Amino acid sequence: MHILILPSWYVSSYNSLMGVFFKEQAEALIKEGHKVGVIAIQGVGVRQVVEQKKLDFSNRYFVENGVHTYRKQYPDIKLDSFIKQMKMLLFVRMFEKYIKEQGLPDIVHLHSFLAGDFALYIKEKYNVPFVVTEHLSAFSRDRLSVNDIDKAKRVFEKSAYNISVSHQFVELLQDKFALEFNYIPNIVNIDFFQLKKVVKNDGYHFINIAFLDKNKNQSMLIQAFSNAFKNKSNVKLTIVGNGVEYKNLDKLIIDLKMENQISLYGKASREEVRRLLQNSDAFVLSSQVETFGVVVIEAMACGLPVIATKCGGPESIINSDKVGLLSELDENKFSEKMLEVYYNRENYDCHYIRKYVEENFSEKAVSLKLNDVYEKVLKK
Repeated sequence: MHILILPSWYVSSYNSLMGVFFKEQAEALIKEGHKVGVIAIQGVGVRQVVEQKKLDFSNRYFVENGVHTYRKQYPDIKLDSFIKQMKMLLFVRMFEKYIKEQGLPDIVHLHSFLAGDFALYIKEKYNVPFVVTEHLSAFSRDRLSVNDIDKAKRVFEKSAYNISVSHQFVELLQDKFALEFNYIPNIVNIDFFQLKKVVKNDGYHFINIAFLDKNKNQSMLIQAFSNAFKNKSNVKLTIVGNGVEYKNLDKLIIDLKMENQISLYGKASREEVRRLLQNSDAFVLSSQVETFGVVVIEAMACGLPVIATKCGGPESIINSDKVGLLSELDENKFSEKMLEVYYNRENYDCHYIRKYVEENFSEKAVSLKLNDVYEKVLKK
């Protein structure tokens, strides 16, 4: 089967981690015997150009791990109607090049309605069906315009099969659009995120990995950790990532006099993320809203129990207290859950947690579900 993936955001020359789970899903489908291509049309903002001191608006075609990838980066200026027309023109040209070199796909897999115009174009002109997986937390956060909602409705109505990445998100989208959605989670690369080595020591290390912003809610996490573990010098918290809240979080740590126990690591590569997870004891997610939480299953693949807020995504991942705990979005409740995991740390079996992830979120597990969807759509 020939599958074309259309991501609404993707790995770029400016960000090697953006949408990496779409890339890994494409590679997982290759392993199941499919031919897979990706067309990614990506905006590059002024801030990215300035921060990284480079200008890259190139067309690139490359094959990586069997995936035929066609990527175009363009200047993302704030002229919506112009950008929309330009993106469509760029896509049409790239798709014509794609079918000339790779042939017409059997099915298109769209990731988020944002790139829905491209999937609609292929369906209308070439009669190729598409399925859509929606990931966008802006639905849960009520951050979409009326035009966005209208576009999403149009895309979901034309899609042959609508997917969402958590049970809670399925319910939200079904209520909003009065259409059927189905749960299929994101994947984790279990070959990359391997089980940590168990080393017994007196210390205990919590870790959070996320963009530093209001939604990721690290200020609540820092306060909750301080409440629970202040003056327990053997217990540490590392927060990995960068973002707009960095200075505020740094000041909060200083104000709480927790510099010896809480550290802001900054931006990390994928390899650094793996190393940091494998050297930690528990993962903490403090978000206000998540549609899934890929980093949660990455941590669990390394054998870490997770404490997460009930923010929409983790409820579909943490299904028993053998793999972690869910908390209300409350500082005191989160403190209690961290203390519970800390004092019962011997009860968490890293091998059990890893096996749970392999059975439910591995490339093999998710690819088989997607393959069933593709076959069902093509038989219609």
